Amino acid sequence: MVKDQRAALLDAGVRVLHARGLAATGVRDIAMAAGVPQGSFTNHFRSKEAFGILVLDRYAERIEAIMHETLGDETRAPAKRLMAYIDRIAESAAEAEWRRGCMVPDLAGEIVFHDDALRARLRAVLAQQSAQFEKVVRLARPHDEAGAADLGAFLLAAWHGTLLRMKVERNATALDRFRRILPTLLDPSKRNSR
Repeated sequence: MVKDQRAALLDAGVRVLHARGLAATGVRDIAMAAGVPQGSFTNHFRSKEAFGILVLDRYAERIEAIMHETLGDETRAPAKRLMAYIDRIAESAAEAEWRRGCMVPDLAGEIVFHDDALRARLRAVLAQQSAQFEKVVRLARPHDEAGAADLGAFLLAAWHGTLLRMKVERNATALDRFRRILPTLLDPSKRNSR
């Protein structure tokens, strides 16, 4: 018997929701993946959406740790920091045979099915991730203070779109394209050297 059913449900939720999404996942699926009785779900969570927010928080913590390790690595140049982050996520995607990208855009894509609390939490996670990208952009383009926030948010959106396309194509083509284009976005003078 699982000792901490709540933790087991949340851990299973990260795995299952990352693979299938919240809308396509039933409480029974989550309970089975956690190895707990289905009734224990309602003992710990008031709704599937409330559970989804907690799962998103767990997932976001993991991504934040990867961002801290890669984007916050002061031993690397800004473009290398972004590449390290991309490579880290791409490695995980390859292990999943290109079927799993990022839970954040996946949940955003199905937001019409969920309540405003989940939408608000997604907005907060997106803002937090954009801020991390923005920090790196500011280092890469110190004379473009006004454009750093826009470019950081754009890069995150482009990255999320890349991960979605990767899942559709089930290969690394979109990731490779993102890697090729990224340096020219950070330093427009590199466009001519491609």
